[in-house]
Amino acid sequence: MDYPAFPTEPVGDRSVARLDHAAAQALPRLSRPSALAVLDDLARRHGFTPTRLVELHDLVRRRHGAAPLHELFGLVDPRSESPAESAARLSCHDNAVPPDDLQARIVVDGVVVARVDLVWRLPDGRWLVVEIDGVGPHSTAQALVRDAPRQNQLLASGQVIMLRFKPADNDRPGGVGAKIAKVLAGHGWQPARYPSSGALIDLTPVSLSPSGN
Repeated sequence: MDYPAFPTEPVGDRSVARLDHAAAQALPRLSRPSALAVLDDLARRHGFTPTRLVELHDLVRRRHGAAPLHELFGLVDPRSESPAESAARLSCHDNAVPPDDLQARIVVDGVVVARVDLVWRLPDGRWLVVEIDGVGPHSTAQALVRDAPRQNQLLASGQVIMLRFKPADNDRPGGVGAKIAKVLAGHGWQPARYPSSGALIDLTPVSLSPSGN
């Protein structure tokens, strides 16, 4: 089905397709992970509210190749900060282990010591934390110096299990979601059993009063 006439807007001395119509033309040609990354980015950086996403879905739904996209509109989350994070989250969804929260802040003694990509609350009260090490944010020498002490602090708390993945890990069979699902199954996690943490995890040790006081 050819795309019908669409509204344009000026960019410099040219007229280009309006962003929603440009997206509607492009999305059916993308892979599912790339399409979700585009949708997440539209929500995060371009002001696509839930209402605008519904309108975009209406533009897309009759396009050839649109069928795989329908479920993606329900997965859009502006907190995903990179295509690799969007792809990892989709892989988790495909493997029936949707994250309990995204971009969660971890606090110790009232100080935010980390912000992590994906988290799951385990039945024993601990947290599975997953970091997606993109080529940019985590690969510089400065990032390695900063991330190592942060990771050590989280693991030393005894309340965190951490997995780290490269974007390319999602290209393997089952993607990162399959590996995460295996770890979660080993700890007895079940979908929707544990509510969202509200993006704040407090790992401050609990002080116990001496017995007899």
